[in-house]
Amino acid sequence: MLKAKLLLFLFGLKIQFCSCGGDIRHEGFRRGRSEYHVTRVGTMPAVANENSGLATASGKPTFWTHNDSGGKPELYEVDEKGLLLRTLALPGIRNRDWEDISRDSRGNLYIGDTGNNTNNRQDLVVYIVPERIVNGPVDSTAIQAISYRYEDQRVFPPEKKDRNFDCEAFFFHQDSLYLFSKNRGDRTVKLYSMSARPGNQVARVQDRLPLRGMVTAADISPDRKTFAVLTYGKVFFFGVEDGKINFRRSLSCLKVGRGQVEGLVFVRNNELLLTNEKGKIFRITRKSGTYLAEKAY
Repeated sequence: MLKAKLLLFLFGLKIQFCSCGGDIRHEGFRRGRSEYHVTRVGTMPAVANENSGLATASGKPTFWTHNDSGGKPELYEVDEKGLLLRTLALPGIRNRDWEDISRDSRGNLYIGDTGNNTNNRQDLVVYIVPERIVNGPVDSTAIQAISYRYEDQRVFPPEKKDRNFDCEAFFFHQDSLYLFSKNRGDRTVKLYSMSARPGNQVARVQDRLPLRGMVTAADISPDRKTFAVLTYGKVFFFGVEDGKINFRRSLSCLKVGRGQVEGLVFVRNNELLLTNEKGKIFRITRKSGTYLAEKAY
């Protein structure tokens, strides 16, 4: 009897966090199943066995990825089928808990050492890898750092119910970085922003939204009109108005159900790639012609 109750409880949790039903009812999302098509396209190379973030490469139909906590301080250039094209070693910096990666319009890469499972870190950092290193000889002295703190965290760690200072998702937009909390405490996702300039920065709260699932990745479309937030099993799409990033324009909730999905990147306005913990690569394509097929590279 106890086993049956436990299985029923676990099934209920799976339905709650992997289904879009609650988010549609309470947060105004449309059901994305009729709007998007999901197909498997490849498998990550063995060297990226703990891949976490994804970012498009500048000027090429490939993308960069990395491993998370404890991995080597390296970036891997991969095509959508998973073929390893290049390994970019970054001496002089440490991979304590790399969680996501983003690129600006100039080709600079931003690597987020933002993992904070126990909410006690006071050394959170985003590394800036200049375009000339990405496409030329490595000069470790040219890598810059954004050391940051959250404006609303004052205790390290806070009580368990207040542990909402882990981050596995961010993207670059208009000279700022937008970070999404992994909502371990009260299940509310906090959206922060901070300057993308090197030095000491403060991440300030811009918006909040209760989502059923913990955020693992995020990205913004090439035309800057849509951003996507990935959780375990779902992708949430939001509209961008007047260049402002917030949760006010809920668009679609797409159930992907492809295991523990960790990485997401727009490759066109109507197309994304995502990866899961088993290294499988999937393409998400919008069925309708709402968005132009402008490339991210």
